[in-house]
Amino acid sequence: MIRFRSLTAAVAGLLVAAAVPLMGTAHPAAASDNGQSVRPAMGWSSWSFVRRWPTEAKIKAQADALVSSGLKDHGFVYVNLDDFWQKCDSNGFSVDSYGRWAVDTSKFPDGIKGLADYVHSKGLKFGFYVTPGIAKNAVTKNTPIEGTSYHAKDIADTSTTEKNYNCKNMYAIDYSKPGAQEFVNSWARQFASWGVDYLKIDGVGSADIADVQAWDKALRASGRPINFALSNNLPIADAATWRKLANSWRTQGDVECYCGPGSNGSGYPLTDWSHVSKRFDSAASWQQYAGPGGWNDLDSLEIGNGDQVGLTADQRRSHFTLWSMAAAPLLLGTDLTQLDSVDKAMLTNDRLIGVDQDGVAAKRIVNSGVQQVWSKEESDGQYVVALFNTGTSGNATVSVNWSQVGFSGSGDVTDLWSGSHKGVIADSYSATLRPGETRLIRVKPVTSLKAAAASPGFAVAPYEYLGWGSPQNPTSVMSATGVKWFTLAFILSDGTCNPKWDGSRPLTGGSDQSTINAIRAAGGDVVVSVGGWSGNKLGEKCSSASALAGAYQKVINAYKLKALDIDIENTEWSNATVRQRVVDALKTVKANNPGLKTVITFGTTSSGPDSTGTDMIKRAANSGLANDVWCIMPFDFGGGTTNMGSLTTKAMEGLKAQVKSAYGYSDATAYTHIGLSSMNGKTDDSGEQVRVADFKTMLAYAQQHHIGRLTYWAVNRDRACGSGTDGDACSGVSQQPYDYLKVFTQYTG
Repeated sequence: MIRFRSLTAAVAGLLVAAAVPLMGTAHPAAASDNGQSVRPAMGWSSWSFVRRWPTEAKIKAQADALVSSGLKDHGFVYVNLDDFWQKCDSNGFSVDSYGRWAVDTSKFPDGIKGLADYVHSKGLKFGFYVTPGIAKNAVTKNTPIEGTSYHAKDIADTSTTEKNYNCKNMYAIDYSKPGAQEFVNSWARQFASWGVDYLKIDGVGSADIADVQAWDKALRASGRPINFALSNNLPIADAATWRKLANSWRTQGDVECYCGPGSNGSGYPLTDWSHVSKRFDSAASWQQYAGPGGWNDLDSLEIGNGDQVGLTADQRRSHFTLWSMAAAPLLLGTDLTQLDSVDKAMLTNDRLIGVDQDGVAAKRIVNSGVQQVWSKEESDGQYVVALFNTGTSGNATVSVNWSQVGFSGSGDVTDLWSGSHKGVIADSYSATLRPGETRLIRVKPVTSLKAAAASPGFAVAPYEYLGWGSPQNPTSVMSATGVKWFTLAFILSDGTCNPKWDGSRPLTGGSDQSTINAIRAAGGDVVVSVGGWSGNKLGEKCSSASALAGAYQKVINAYKLKALDIDIENTEWSNATVRQRVVDALKTVKANNPGLKTVITFGTTSSGPDSTGTDMIKRAANSGLANDVWCIMPFDFGGGTTNMGSLTTKAMEGLKAQVKSAYGYSDATAYTHIGLSSMNGKTDDSGEQVRVADFKTMLAYAQQHHIGRLTYWAVNRDRACGSGTDGDACSGVSQQPYDYLKVFTQYTG
């Protein structure tokens, strides 16, 4: 079951990843162009649980828990210190020599920079808090404005006070006065020097637009990338302004109920269903303003501490589902040092996280009493649909027609909370839900399945190895055969979790990139193949799924790929941990790259996948990986077999059965998700030979069943052998150049 790939010098060997284009709807105003929050922020915020009593030790403990729980690996990276970090006296905020709030060093003995450094040492990001205005103590003392000849009294409007929830006593700033912008600039520089990555400015309303403009300008000039968030209950009438200036904005008041037993309603419960369910209406109203660079903030996600937060498990899943459908920031408000196992399973469900991070805010399409349905279309033509029973008593059957979602006919349905595949469902979908329960599904219109299969460029895409085997010029192959796409092999590890061609040649700037550019200039495109038989594999050198996803993402970004082939063989294939790592990494890259086609290529027996292949398919289905094509390599069966065409179709039927069973597909759908990668001429097994006639048998099978891939190893070998050539560069049989490829290029999907 191997392809003989004698690499002569294969050198030893996200989250996610750089920003990718995300799909959204048209917006009434341009998003902030500060380069921040291409996707909604994810992390933890101190207000809900820690409330008015933050300390350095408490914040460090939550940062530690983000890492030890594994939440960091799923994208939760911000650790945000909210209010009450400041020192106050009877006149309000204590201030430093330049009129800025002073840190309460009894709570934060190492200072804010020391805390931020600790958070950064964990591979996390640090968030901070401020409100508009200038402190009364700064004005009373008439402190200088750093770097200027101006003072606090020069810029303060003492006739107007600003909203503040802690020490109060904040005067408005008159931005028509010289020194006003410079004061905010000095504050932003201080925050940047402390290592702030995220800044929440609270107490913002329509009267504070000048403050938001000043802070936006100051953060841009600070020399540090800082995610800029506005709070709270901002007026929707100014939504276009918030979107232009900031990266997120709170659409309502606090999600906390303030109904706990402690002072100011602190302690458990943190919230209740009424405070969460009110977000359905605001999410619907604000939907049009969300998109890359700016998000509707529904407030903290109160999941992590089980029922004691004030929500049932059903309500917590609905809470997470609404936030994800709205593409809202996912900022946990719970005590992560006491993480509940049920809630941890919720929060580490990458299918839910992927829905949030796809960059599309859903629309509400059904709103009838306690029955609600929300839907969004992702850039690859799939739909995500959420059904809710928002009531507190009684079951409700919630239904939606596919025409309401945005397509007609049948849809291939996967339940995103459970990961179970529900098969093809015609016309409509319904679910009977308990009070507070949700059902979240991904729907792939069956018509799009057919369209995906009818993609002969991607489907045929023969392998060409550029590192050896006297590779032909791909554009010459295109001219001679009409082929448009190539599968270029192989990306390997450079000895670390870093991808390179053959483990040694750089992704960009070299001959490989030049070849891809030439193929595209000639009207073609490429699939890049990661893995193969020889060399050091990324799946083994990358120690986690998130790291492997990051390596895959580097390859995707380098060439703006539309398709990626994971050719999993040899040591990668035999290691169950690595197989699961590949599955989980592909889930991440598919979530982060809507529309990307993924192929998993592996060996087979003559009757279909062996136990390892079956395990791989089941792992993927159980994990919710919507892999586009499962592709077997039907050769090296042994015994000098001559009828390779018939044995290939037999192996394909075995593959179809396994994919159908694991995913619950119909026969027709299963065929669109399978493919073959044969080997032309002599194979690695003595006496075994794949003839042109066998390729014609495979072509007929593909045309009959509309399979997803019909390719072979390799263009390099699609010619007769001459003096001094070997099996890497020729077929070993009598033929004319490209006899095999000319058969497969007849495939039209």
